[in-house]
Amino acid sequence: YEGLADKFELIKPGGAFYAFVKAPAGGSATEFVEKAIANNVLIIPGNVFSEKDTHFRISYATSDDKIQQGIEILRSLA
Repeated sequence: YEGLADKFELIKPGGAFYAFVKAPAGGSATEFVEKAIANNVLIIPGNVFSEKDTHFRISYATSDDKIQQGIEILRSLA
């Protein structure tokens, strides 16, 4: 959460191993997810779970090193 909150709009997770993050302005969540995947970060577009294409889902059920790498890439794409 702390690594993303200054660049993305999201609610701090309260116990789950995932978070829904609002995609940056200027594009859809699907477009942002495609950029992330092209940079080896696997995230899921929110329209898989909802009709809206405004958010993406990230899971942090992995090592701290991988989480930090993913955060750095997502921040660079924002």
